[in-house]
Amino acid sequence: MNKSIGSIEFRSISKGIEIANEMVKRADVDVIYAKSICPGKFIIMISGDASEVHESVNYGLKFDKKYIVDSFILNRVHDDIVNGLKNRYKSKDIEGLAVGIMETNKVCAGLEALDKALKSGDVNLVKLQLAFAIGGKLVYILSGTLSSIEHSINTAIEEVESKDIVATSIIPSPEVEFIRHII
Repeated sequence: MNKSIGSIEFRSISKGIEIANEMVKRADVDVIYAKSICPGKFIIMISGDASEVHESVNYGLKFDKKYIVDSFILNRVHDDIVNGLKNRYKSKDIEGLAVGIMETNKVCAGLEALDKALKSGDVNLVKLQLAFAIGGKLVYILSGTLSSIEHSINTAIEEVESKDIVATSIIPSPEVEFIRHII
């Protein structure tokens, strides 16, 4: 996919809906995710050509800043992210592979880190969980060789402010049946 995605995470559901509506009217973008998320926040994610996504997100950021938690624009977003948002994964097979897990306080920060992690190594996204029923956090699980997982998780850590990282874990030899249950 050569499209871009952009997002704004709001601390107010009503203001989030209002501003997201204006963003979508402002530019030729597709809504790929627009939901109330825990704890009482709202998030919009849009996709489209880079210039349209930039126009829409930048327009949304011009509104009252006190309602905005975080935002991002990812150009040439990794396909696994878009598929993960749709709960579609290339493979959930982890047999003989290591897993890496990152948990962030903000959805936007976590997705930016995930994009870097996926682009930096030969890893697969096997689970993506956004904010709902987990206190507004983002959690993702990657699989790959141990060296690829270590590199990708370290690259992701460099992308996110330390205050936004709740925890990261690298499991070199996971119990396959347990991890399958989680993912």
